[in-house]
Amino acid sequence: MTLTEPAVEARDGVGIRRDVIVDGHRIAYLEAGQGDRTVVLLHGLAASWDYWHRTIPALAETHRVIAVDLPGFGRSEKRSARGLDDLRHVVPALFDAVGVDRCDLIGHSMGTLVACEIAARHPDRIDRVVLSGGPITSVIDLFNNPIRTLSSNPRVATFLIEAATAGLRPPASVRRLILGRRWARWLATRPYVPHPAKLADEDVAGILVGVGAPGVFSTLREGFGYDLRPALAGVDRPIIVVNGERDLICPPADARAFAADNDAVEAVHIIPDVGHWAMLEAPDEFNEIVVEFLQRSRAAESGRGSS
Repeated sequence: MTLTEPAVEARDGVGIRRDVIVDGHRIAYLEAGQGDRTVVLLHGLAASWDYWHRTIPALAETHRVIAVDLPGFGRSEKRSARGLDDLRHVVPALFDAVGVDRCDLIGHSMGTLVACEIAARHPDRIDRVVLSGGPITSVIDLFNNPIRTLSSNPRVATFLIEAATAGLRPPASVRRLILGRRWARWLATRPYVPHPAKLADEDVAGILVGVGAPGVFSTLREGFGYDLRPALAGVDRPIIVVNGERDLICPPADARAFAADNDAVEAVHIIPDVGHWAMLEAPDEFNEIVVEFLQRSRAAESGRGSS
């Protein structure tokens, strides 16, 4: 790959927005904080780094934070039609481009798949893993065994709404309705959160940034035949899962099943009365859990190094 130095720097409310060229294509990311530890944030389908705007300040107190717009999403260019296969290869290349040797990974929804793939393939570069709104095992099962999956977990059909709409860019008039009218916000976000009215305007504005991304449909196409099991079983770095009790896309049973099958999972945190967007719906609790995990793991490593 041909890599260049970061370019086109722009200020943002929670960090500095930068672009980097990876193999001839522009990838956007937000950088905040500093320190000898780095944490990389990976968003979900039809999303962007904006989903992390309430998480970044908490992490930036102790870490260098890199919140990525994955290729084909947010403000990044689309690299190819390879979808998820491209994402799991380009992220380690992005590490090289921005000077990250090792890092902690935090993934949300689709980003949990990318995080697990990277941690399984590059364990020498990953210290700890946080999964939220995932791993989306029922969604993958829906692609490969739809009748069986819907029979055992009919609520996962919620994902079909996302699949049908996530790649369609809403007109400006519709975006204004979602931002300004409670009923429109309810229709747009109710499949993901139990209490749409509690979402702040800035949260909803950030959510809309990723809708209609060109990478959505190529990523969805790759879901057919995709086998997540090797990546889930292959992660041996410390993991925690932070999910919502009322998440329809990754119900608590999926998170607990993943934990039962992987000894690296240290804890599964289920936040009450929260849906698929825990970092936005319950940011204080989400941040407290994540920061404590990262700091506790770091303290344990320091203790082993001094003994």
